[in-house]
Amino acid sequence: MDNKAHFVGEDENAGYATPRQDLIASAILIVLSLWVMVESVSLANPGTLATAPGLLPFIVAASLVGMALALAALAVQRIRSGEKPVTTDNPDELRRAGMLSAIVVIYLIGLEKITFDYTTLVAGFRLGYGVFEILTTIMLTLVLWLFWKQRVLPCLVVAAVWSTLLAGAFRYVFVIPLPGTL
Repeated sequence: MDNKAHFVGEDENAGYATPRQDLIASAILIVLSLWVMVESVSLANPGTLATAPGLLPFIVAASLVGMALALAALAVQRIRSGEKPVTTDNPDELRRAGMLSAIVVIYLIGLEKITFDYTTLVAGFRLGYGVFEILTTIMLTLVLWLFWKQRVLPCLVVAAVWSTLLAGAFRYVFVIPLPGTL
């Protein structure tokens, strides 16, 4: 008997999406990716093609179009094969999905409306912490607690570390201002 563990999925009860859901997802991904490709081409290019600011977004969006087309092709193949969709919607999953939608909407409104930025010097290094880090930590903690089903403290620790590292990369490596900063 084989006692090796095997990966089932993020939510082992979730199963596959229906072919219709895959077609809708692929259509949305294609439209958004094409929009990103058009916008990336319209960015000003101060140097050569290799240093164009829109090059990476264009390549990523183009690869996403390819993956979305493959997803659509598989969905059409599944529809033609006569696959019957299995409905697994239960009230608990619908409640969690609704809560996730509400959390994301509140998070985005918070990033848009709230502005503050706390800056201090640590060992001669300017260290900033603002609304992005606070709201992202709160939002991720709620999402992890909702879906990971762990105690709040481990969710808070993971969210705080992740938010701080992500914000630090944008603030200090890429030197990009974050939403809600002054």
